[in-house]
Amino acid sequence: MPIASVVQTVRSNLKTQLDARAGLNGVSIFKYGPLDQAPKTEMIYLGDANSGLEFEAFGSVYEEQIDLKCFVYVLKAGAGDSVAGSTETRAIALANEVIDQLSDDATINGAVIVSRMRNMTIENTLSDEGRVCLIEMDIEAEATLSE
Repeated sequence: MPIASVVQTVRSNLKTQLDARAGLNGVSIFKYGPLDQAPKTEMIYLGDANSGLEFEAFGSVYEEQIDLKCFVYVLKAGAGDSVAGSTETRAIALANEVIDQLSDDATINGAVIVSRMRNMTIENTLSDEGRVCLIEMDIEAEATLSE
């Protein structure tokens, strides 16, 4: 039996769970970077993933360590500190929904043994349309698999 990664299952399950969260109603959620999508004012998307495999002594059972990037993007029209502050506040609220979902179900609907948010970077910038806040989060997960 071939070795299989759970990265795609994690992406699908997490997107489904985030789609169902009341606090994310109206927010566009993508399993992959939305390069081909029209610009959105609020979106969450899952980015690159890294996976490492560690085999047990006899090679039929292995553990997968996953590091999945998750991005929260918020755009608000306007300029200045007031708009920047409200943009960041909204982005942090959306990021907290992702963190709360991992807290509510650390197994990501049974895809992994445990998951957690490991790191968060907040970037505030400008675009032609207004103020932007982009939050990058690292989601770590562990799975035990067998061939």
